[in-house]
Amino acid sequence: MEVFEIKTPLDYTLSLTEFSSDSNQNNVVLICSATGVLQGYYSKFASFLSEFGFTVYTFDYSGIGLSKKENLKKFDTTLTNWAINDIESVFKYIQKQHPNKKINCVCHSIGGQLLGLVPSNNILNSIILVTSQNIHHNFWTGIGKIRTFANYHILIPAVTVAFGYLPSKKIMGMENLPKSVALEFASWGRSKNHVFDIKKEKSIFHHQITGNIVSYSTENDNFAPKKAVDWMTAKFYNAKSIRKHLQPKDYGVKNIGHFGFFKSKFKNTIWQEFLSDLQQ
Repeated sequence: MEVFEIKTPLDYTLSLTEFSSDSNQNNVVLICSATGVLQGYYSKFASFLSEFGFTVYTFDYSGIGLSKKENLKKFDTTLTNWAINDIESVFKYIQKQHPNKKINCVCHSIGGQLLGLVPSNNILNSIILVTSQNIHHNFWTGIGKIRTFANYHILIPAVTVAFGYLPSKKIMGMENLPKSVALEFASWGRSKNHVFDIKKEKSIFHHQITGNIVSYSTENDNFAPKKAVDWMTAKFYNAKSIRKHLQPKDYGVKNIGHFGFFKSKFKNTIWQEFLSDLQQ
């Protein structure tokens, strides 16, 4: 495992971690984190993949974790920049380091939402989307619908403006977010058609992906209802897509949750499914 930094066109650096493999297998995997989740959260899963011959990379988005270089009141970036600068820069780095290898991607939550905005996403061979969803409140019911509406229309914008960044650690236990990341995220949540009502057509690249996509969701995920994941998966309409909606009881647990997929207790179950998906 090696931790290092790369410079990006926006003149800030990103922290990457490489989990190398002794195998000559032709596969590389990049893990794109969920919102406000440190790359270290995926380290056990990354190590697992490396044991099966994959070279794996994780990274922190700008303003998060090891890619946070200064107080968020002094540093700002956008959610769009996480796609067109951060992920794009990591793609280019991996291409340069592994010119003859197939590049795959595991995208967790926001990672899959961002993927369609990455200009060079057509380099990808296979993709696993894990609970990547449309975040508009119409996909929720009951109290969840009210809570989601309030988050994106009231709570996130108000708190972000008040603090100059989103203090997610105090609210949700995740990493704090730069101001413009949080405000753009809230705007996506207010849009019924996500970025498709906000971005110009020339800035959307979902159509470029023609490889394999396996998209996962799970029952009782408060952050990603099945229909919301179905919606996002369908936007990659040129890909060869497979949808898997997991029932916790089939994995011997009461709940998997939005973040549970990457917990080591699923090493012999869900992780094996991911491994099979990536070996196609």
